[in-house]
Amino acid sequence: MSDSHEKIILGIETSCDDTSLALIRGTRSESNRPPIILGHKSFSQELILRKWGGVVPELAARNHLMKLAPLFEELLLESNIAAKQIDWIGVTTHPGLLGPLLTGINVAKTLSLFHQLPINPVNHLFAHLEAIFLTHTLSYPYLGLLVSGGHSAFFLVKSSIDFQYLGGTTDDAAGEAFDKGGKMLGIGYPAGKVIDDLAQKGDPTRFSFPIGLKNVDGPILSFSGLKTSLKNILDEDPSLVCRTPEDQNRPIIADLCASYQMAIITALRLKTEAAYRMIMAASNAGINSKRIPLVIGGGVAANRGLRQIFTSFFSDCLFVPFQFCTDNGAMIANYALRTPQNNKPYPESLALDATSTYIQKSVKP
Repeated sequence: MSDSHEKIILGIETSCDDTSLALIRGTRSESNRPPIILGHKSFSQELILRKWGGVVPELAARNHLMKLAPLFEELLLESNIAAKQIDWIGVTTHPGLLGPLLTGINVAKTLSLFHQLPINPVNHLFAHLEAIFLTHTLSYPYLGLLVSGGHSAFFLVKSSIDFQYLGGTTDDAAGEAFDKGGKMLGIGYPAGKVIDDLAQKGDPTRFSFPIGLKNVDGPILSFSGLKTSLKNILDEDPSLVCRTPEDQNRPIIADLCASYQMAIITALRLKTEAAYRMIMAASNAGINSKRIPLVIGGGVAANRGLRQIFTSFFSDCLFVPFQFCTDNGAMIANYALRTPQNNKPYPESLALDATSTYIQKSVKP
């Protein structure tokens, strides 16, 4: 669907613990020209949820409810846009936590009702990968690696609406492996950034960790054995558990974090190579897998170790910029702009609902 006229899109993201809204301006097509971000407002519940050691859905939903209205008001002021100027709304409807999702959806429905606006129900997994178009120009197809707290998956992306699932994790996501490992180490929540920071100072070869499903062909991941291995190390030497913030400054903790992180990155690298082989082996794909770019998005895509390793191994590797890796309203608005065919017109828009899961079905490329 193509239209040369610029549109103003509101993006609403509340799938987990980040409350985020954005307004962008761009053309309603798969144009490679990045949209203009008119305004972007976010609130992180990281400090609120830290004492609970993770996300508590009810607390997250209540905090979304308190923050959405003032953030929207600030967004309109920052963007110098009136609500009536918005052409349509993109809102995360799946996957995610039901309570948090519904708070964002209800705000979108309210605006749809007042201004008779269409709503675009956004799969925020797809939005994570397509966030590359907020800053880069890129042609389809591309191999997408989504790495976040809740998902780790490979997609062959042939268009903004054609995502073919190639494989993913059989248990925990990469982000979960970081957070659960951090909890065992005693370094708090969320642990991904802390482990990454410590890993920069450590020796990734000091401790040996298993690579899940290393000898299984295909882009299939597993991190359960990695966590068990870390638990065994800590059980054998309980002094490695950090009881105070000062304990994290020990060189052996940096080495342990570096080794643990390297095992996660190595697993992702090996399975990315497997995904390329899978595409190459598909006789009817009509795609030269050596030439299609690799796009990496999601919260774990902000990991510096991952960026360093992948850019050295893959020649055409593009990371979603740091500011758009975690859940954010700009990526939701961007995906809604790129997929106008998914719009639900008013009043059909008022019947939209949330879905907690995304059913992944492997499709041969």
